[in-house]
Amino acid sequence: MSAARAGASSALLGLAVALALADSSIVTLALPEVLREFEVGVTTVAWVLTSFNLVLALVALPAALVARRRPRASFLAGIVLFAVASLVCGLAPEFGVLVGARCAQAVGAALLVSSALVLLIETTASETRATHLWVTAGILGAALGPAAGGVLTELMGWEWIFLAQLPLAVAPLAALRGLEGRAQPARVGRPHLTANLALLLLSGGLVGALFLLVLLLVEGWGMSPAAAGVVVTVTPLAAILSWRFVPRRVGAGERIASGVVLVAGGLAGLALLPRAGWAWTVPPQVLVGAGLGVSLAALTERALAGSRDRTVHAGWTLASRHAGVVLGLLLLAPLLTDALERNRDEAVRAGTAVVLDSRISALDKLGVAQEVLAEVDDAEQRGELPRVEAVFEDQPDDEEYVELASDLQDQLDRAVTDAFSNPFLLAAALALAALVPVALVRGEPR
Repeated sequence: MSAARAGASSALLGLAVALALADSSIVTLALPEVLREFEVGVTTVAWVLTSFNLVLALVALPAALVARRRPRASFLAGIVLFAVASLVCGLAPEFGVLVGARCAQAVGAALLVSSALVLLIETTASETRATHLWVTAGILGAALGPAAGGVLTELMGWEWIFLAQLPLAVAPLAALRGLEGRAQPARVGRPHLTANLALLLLSGGLVGALFLLVLLLVEGWGMSPAAAGVVVTVTPLAAILSWRFVPRRVGAGERIASGVVLVAGGLAGLALLPRAGWAWTVPPQVLVGAGLGVSLAALTERALAGSRDRTVHAGWTLASRHAGVVLGLLLLAPLLTDALERNRDEAVRAGTAVVLDSRISALDKLGVAQEVLAEVDDAEQRGELPRVEAVFEDQPDDEEYVELASDLQDQLDRAVTDAFSNPFLLAAALALAALVPVALVRGEPR
């Protein structure tokens, strides 16, 4: 195979890996739209993410074992299954069908991602180079997924997140031309337990940046999915820059530890936002992204370093990363739901006080207070946050009413922002816990 042909095949294989692993997070910014269309709650809608990551975690190792023996067939089967499942997701008539198709997507993703590593080793003629490309493509796909999903949701609707993947999913089939897809010998060794455990915990914490932040921007602060998508590009951009410019002379252990601390610090920063507003999320996102770029690649490469069978050990790393995402979702979604419910009552009390202290007439205060309570009840039925503008649609456009509307919106924003504080802190704790297995790295296989 010529060098140009090998380079093109490697690029297509990298695209397949990036696309498949982008689906672990690409639907994040569409969750509010999915929630409203199918009329489900926050905990339920999280299963659009949880189902994909859970199935991927469960089938990653079996898929790697199959891919090692039949890489070409596994890659082809994975692409076809992933593409068909994407089509079903985009056309899903009900929530159960969407979740079921996401599970099928995950099986396809596991097959194509595992077999892509075997094929990359053939195209690059270097296990080290192939592993580097495989790790990089996966990290970029997962990091850029939310932003791409947000833009597609805003411009074309959440269904097009999946429908637009069809041509991109089929394109990597061209990489199979000229590849033999040689089976790898069975040389399975022990997985790198500490690195994989650290990956699990760090991935659980990163759910805070991928899931919680998106819900805060779109559902909490009322941003459009496209605008929120632009905001959350801060994280992947910081990840790319930190990964490219971190000095290679810095040891893997130092990179992993410093990256974990940066991720945890960024998540803690999101928990302690002084007020509502997307600009306040930028510095914490920079920390999370920088930590992601520094630590995630180093952890994955450490988990694969020295492995006698990289495909099988890649299955272990995939299982660990996506099990961590599931852990984060299962812990954070219920905590967020409970916090929103508690802060709703506090927001009602604070809003009532704002109305009573306003400069409008006493009789009008009673009417506005009743409308505020009615909007709160209606919003609860819709599964949404109250809309302050709905309360003032029929009110005079006087200065006193404009001031009151602004004060009520401030109270709502404060209540919502406070509700996300503890979930972000829990995400930070999960990420920071990754330091424990990192500290126990001695004695593990390299």
